[in-house]
Amino acid sequence: MLTGDVRRGLLAGLLAASIWGGMYVVSKVVLEVIPPITLVALRMGVAFVCMVLWLRLLGRDWRLPRKLWAPVTAMGLIGYALSITAQFIGTGLAGAALGSLITTASPLVTVALAALFRIEKVSARAWIGLGIALGGVWVLSGSANANLAGVLWLIVAAVTWGILGLIGAQTVRQHDPALVSAWASLVGGVALLALVPGELARAPIGEINLGTVAGVLYLGVVSTAVAFTFWVYAVAKAGSVLSGIAFFAQPVVGGLLGWALLGEPLGLSFFLGAALLFIGALVARPD
Repeated sequence: MLTGDVRRGLLAGLLAASIWGGMYVVSKVVLEVIPPITLVALRMGVAFVCMVLWLRLLGRDWRLPRKLWAPVTAMGLIGYALSITAQFIGTGLAGAALGSLITTASPLVTVALAALFRIEKVSARAWIGLGIALGGVWVLSGSANANLAGVLWLIVAAVTWGILGLIGAQTVRQHDPALVSAWASLVGGVALLALVPGELARAPIGEINLGTVAGVLYLGVVSTAVAFTFWVYAVAKAGSVLSGIAFFAQPVVGGLLGWALLGEPLGLSFFLGAALLFIGALVARPD
């Protein structure tokens, strides 16, 4: 029987995963105008401002305690800078549907690390289910229509995001998820600023219109400020396995929106990989 905290964590994970499924479609469109590193830096800046304003509105302290500097810096560099940049580059090369599915492998990394460091007990059934899901990722990566460079970038995104999940879960168990996410966003954005001038020299920003601005705001406010806060809360309250199962809502949203709005094909390998992901989720679920 799931406790109230676990149910709330699972719901938060489902909401975050659904938001990120839509994010792949938005980022695919915005990346046609703004190059990936610049876009991530903008996204992190918008997210930081949004979350600080939210904390101030609620009367919470927005300043980061000294004891959180180390884990928040790690979250910002590994998850918010490297992982999201790899995710954007991979999505730009491989497409929104494949991007949303391959990065679904990230909970496998979180679970493996949680078990390795004895942070969370993982049952044999959970391992089997997550292994089946990993097989689904392998099928998707081997798709004949897949861009190999894009797939590799997406795998990097999945691995680093899984590491973020572990660090974030331990950090927000005793601290405000919005506070942690806000400062990790700032660290990630600042870390990328040094790379922005070189990127813009090679690939300048295209024509900005209202849709581009709306896309950047969506990525910063909804996909980062809201969804990141939900996700670190989910991993902290529901654990690695359950939050990993919630993460499988992402490919449903991402794949369907990529097909409906961007005209991306959903071939046999997509459906076979998706089926393995969902079978894995069913096997890994707790009794």
